[in-house]
Amino acid sequence: MPFFFLPMTRYNSYRSYLSERFGTPVLRVPVNGGFSCPNRDGTKGTDGCSFCDNRSFSPVAVDPAGAQEQYRAVIGRSQDRYRAFIPYLQPFTNTYGTVERLRMVYEPLLAVEGTVGLAVGTRPDCLPGDILDYLSQVNSRTHLCVELGLQSGHDRTLERVCRRHSVADFIGAVEALHARGIYCAAHVILGLPGETEPMMLETARLLASLPVDGVKIHQCMVVAGTALAREYAAGAFAVLDRDEYVRLAAGFIARLRTGQHIHRLMAQSRPADGLVAPLWSMDKQAFTAAFNRRLEADGIVQGCRYTARPSDCR
Repeated sequence: MPFFFLPMTRYNSYRSYLSERFGTPVLRVPVNGGFSCPNRDGTKGTDGCSFCDNRSFSPVAVDPAGAQEQYRAVIGRSQDRYRAFIPYLQPFTNTYGTVERLRMVYEPLLAVEGTVGLAVGTRPDCLPGDILDYLSQVNSRTHLCVELGLQSGHDRTLERVCRRHSVADFIGAVEALHARGIYCAAHVILGLPGETEPMMLETARLLASLPVDGVKIHQCMVVAGTALAREYAAGAFAVLDRDEYVRLAAGFIARLRTGQHIHRLMAQSRPADGLVAPLWSMDKQAFTAAFNRRLEADGIVQGCRYTARPSDCR
């Protein structure tokens, strides 16, 4: 399908892609599937990633209801505005389990009337062959988006934030999903401790060099109770102010391919949910206005600084 920028839009929005594909606006509904994570259950670690507290990043992380019950409740409140829905298994690692465990969560969600797809958040080191085979079956029946948490294209950063997977793991997962025709999105964080601007932009080049279909970008947020919050309190690193982040995010999308969909440009949280910094994370509207002004002022459209050379990022 040829790529066109929508009027007044300088990047390729995933929201717009879904609306065009299904002929109607699509609501993605965060759902807690009750999965764990190998970086928390002792398989790879017990303390998780240094920045991670799902209660701040996902509104459903502590929802005790079943996945289908959560999903139906949101649909019931939204049917006056939407006719198409995608359940988004967001918190923790949603391919971390047996195929039967995945079926028990995925299939009831797919059976709900109005469902046009499924989004699955996971780690790149949690896609063994039998899970990939099942995902391929799901993909043959619906629009499946597998969102891989990369965070940074640099192994030394991944080690610093205790991800306990490698860039090579991510590349292997992307290639395995692409070989099966499964839509793959990558999640990245700008402003992680120790990352320079050239490093962050090199991560963009890495994503542009791979068969990644979509990209979700957000700022490094400090959340109370995390290891990152302790580092921040000790003065070990500083968070990006809004203008710094706007400039970096604009430069980031400029280096992606034009056909890659932008799923998100910033994350929202608030002190009531544990947010420590940066406090501009509370105001998505102000960020969006500043971001669009920056794109226009600098003449940036997605892909305008894309180069086809292989990335040096590892």
